[in-house]
Amino acid sequence: MNRHALRLQISLFFVFLLLSINTLFFVQHQLESKQLKQEMVDRFHESMRVLEMGHREHLPFEGIRNTLYIMTKMQLLEEPKIVDINRATSLVNDKDLKIYRQDGYLYYLHKNPHGEEGIGFAYKEKAYESINTTLFALLMNVFVFLFYLYVMRKLQPLQRLKSKIVRFSEGELEVSEAQKGKDEIAEVSNEFNNAIAKIKTLQDSRNLFLRNIMHELKTPIAKGKLITDLMDDTKNQERLQRIFSRFEYLLGEFTKIEQVTSNAMILDKKHFRVIDILDNAFDILLIESSAVEMEIKESLEIEADYELMSTAFKNLIDNALKYGTKPVKIIIDKSTVTIESKGDKLKNSSFETAFNRAFEDSSKGLGLGLYITHHIVKKHGFELKYEWIDGVNRFRVCC
Repeated sequence: MNRHALRLQISLFFVFLLLSINTLFFVQHQLESKQLKQEMVDRFHESMRVLEMGHREHLPFEGIRNTLYIMTKMQLLEEPKIVDINRATSLVNDKDLKIYRQDGYLYYLHKNPHGEEGIGFAYKEKAYESINTTLFALLMNVFVFLFYLYVMRKLQPLQRLKSKIVRFSEGELEVSEAQKGKDEIAEVSNEFNNAIAKIKTLQDSRNLFLRNIMHELKTPIAKGKLITDLMDDTKNQERLQRIFSRFEYLLGEFTKIEQVTSNAMILDKKHFRVIDILDNAFDILLIESSAVEMEIKESLEIEADYELMSTAFKNLIDNALKYGTKPVKIIIDKSTVTIESKGDKLKNSSFETAFNRAFEDSSKGLGLGLYITHHIVKKHGFELKYEWIDGVNRFRVCC
């Protein structure tokens, strides 16, 4: 778990809170125990003083017992040994005084230092005196723990919102069920759902527009190419053929963009050598591998869709050949494929936007190739990096 995660920090706070509460209760319990012991001892000494006063005034035994009970609520035991020590709880265990708790009573047993028979007292505890501080501490622990569970439950929508954002960053545009809460987290989650719905609507509209444009352009382009082939004017024929070929190429690029943006791109991954994928890219470009310099440092094999990765490498090589100066160099090492060509530094190193003329010559390209390549590489879980060093543009596919 991320050590900066909000749930972890809240959990640590509650752990610290519980430790603090239990420490305070422990200290309080120790102080109360010490105070209670002192009260017991003081009560015993007060009882002994009453007994001595009764003996000095030669009061009868019953009179001494009644006076003792009225003044201290202590009962004088005729037989101190009535206390079952095995069942009683020892509270004070001094040399001359022992105090036990048993069945709601406190029993005081005093051993006469002169060897005579000892004296015993019984004191009935009041209800509030028998309340255990530990019970109150336990209730507080339960309350804090239940409050912790409540806070964690309130944070669950935030966790789900994080998952939705991650899926959204991966291209998923599914709108989840609206949160029923009225707190800020639920409101943010619902607004995020609304934003996704609007983005999905816009993307669907754009994809529909692209499909309609491609459908409407296919027929006139095909007719134009057919008519061009029948022309007698060679000069104009070649010019029109280049124009219609360019239209056909752009139409193919639009098709790929529509697949990328609509998440309709399905990978058929298999194990291939990179050199074989590059050979296919050369075939698509109708060039020989000798048209570029190849430097194979290590044999690299990847799990990839053969046709799509061929298209990605084809776009990079095509850009290098068209817009860079020769020689174009391809370097294959342990985990990367680098395509180098000399040229001016690109003004923008982000590949997220289509129709970005900063990547390609304004009179020849619309910036579609790198946009498509970036998404193909990203779809495979690879990374496309760009750098410019000493007049050399380097596009690196990290596999």
